[in-house]
Amino acid sequence: MSAAEPRVEHGGAALRGRGIGASVEAAGRAWRHREIALAAGIVVAALAVRHLFLPYESNDYRRYVDFWYEFIAANGYFHSWQYPFANYNPPYLYLLTAAAYFVPSVPALFAVKGISILGDFGLAFYSYRCVRLRYPESRTLPLLASGAVLLAPTVVLNSARWGQVDAIYTAFLLACLHGLLTGRRARAFAAFGLAFAFKAQAVFLAPLLYWLPAKRTASGRCFWWIPAVFLAALVPAALAGRPPLDLLTIYFRQAGLVSELTSKAPNLYQWIPNDHYRWWPAGVLLTLALVYGVRRLLESRRVEMTRETVVFLALFSALLTPYFLPKMLDRYFFPADVLAIVLAFYRPRLWYVPAAVGAASLTAYAVSSLSPAFEAPLGWAAALLLAVLADLARRLLLDLGVRFDLGAARRWLGRRARAGRAAAAP
Repeated sequence: MSAAEPRVEHGGAALRGRGIGASVEAAGRAWRHREIALAAGIVVAALAVRHLFLPYESNDYRRYVDFWYEFIAANGYFHSWQYPFANYNPPYLYLLTAAAYFVPSVPALFAVKGISILGDFGLAFYSYRCVRLRYPESRTLPLLASGAVLLAPTVVLNSARWGQVDAIYTAFLLACLHGLLTGRRARAFAAFGLAFAFKAQAVFLAPLLYWLPAKRTASGRCFWWIPAVFLAALVPAALAGRPPLDLLTIYFRQAGLVSELTSKAPNLYQWIPNDHYRWWPAGVLLTLALVYGVRRLLESRRVEMTRETVVFLALFSALLTPYFLPKMLDRYFFPADVLAIVLAFYRPRLWYVPAAVGAASLTAYAVSSLSPAFEAPLGWAAALLLAVLADLARRLLLDLGVRFDLGAARRWLGRRARAGRAAAAP
């Protein structure tokens, strides 16, 4: 009997161990089921809300994209690339061609919006991956981040209502950010090149690449991924017969289409009359000066480029650039809308940033969708974005160790005021 007792106790311990292990495994399966249910709920909600806007035809669709789609189908699909029938860069036309060729039974409106909605899910995917780096032990928070991106009002309206391409190039910008966060420098620069191949507005993230130290971004050979990928994206159209010079100057011609300091964008030029349009190059120089100033500030402080800092600078770049550049359109804060959500998951105390940025962008969308008389709020939207920029700049300076002595500033102002009164006294 006594000899068997240890074996009984050992067997009991083994049984208890197996029982605990089984309980942990069951709990893990239940948690995974909850995550799957959450992901499925996000997808269903995202598709359901987009379904409401699918029948709507935007002005851009009626004036441009519908014609492009029909032209592609009527001129031999891939052979149509030889003609300069669109003012967009070829990669988007490749997607339209694929839709027209492979799913000809789908109405053009739904095919165009389907491409844009696929871009939305690309945004959600890379939002998930970026936030997962912040919470490696959790899938729930990254899923919530991707859900917040998919259900953001401007993201929904941009693709499902307007059928625009902003989600596609912004998805590649997020892929670039993910590459920077994980140290995959060549992949990051290649993704930026793809983003720029789709839309020139990818330059809104270019200051981030300029601000980061060389050890974080790339050596010269990694930088060359940007023009290499951009030029490679033009090759199919060139092989189809379109002149290379015509392909390389598309973005210059696009810039010439806007003859206003701002086209319903909530930025600095809401307060500058368009009578001063001839001075728009000064706005470009101002933006370049601000970008250079941030670079010098970062170099002087030798800031540690943590992942949180990189995400912070990405949003700062995506806000600063379209805010001070002239000739901006209503939807050009789209990358900032998405990056603000990602940053809020990196710094939860900045929860108000995506709310403010999204509200300002949504105001611009409302102005474009409603009557021209609904333009009054744009000045307030520009003021809101300026307040967000100022707050982010203040936080950046604090992170860099720059401290503000308000008492000393008040004393200096007091001395200046007394000196002025003394000089004015008889």
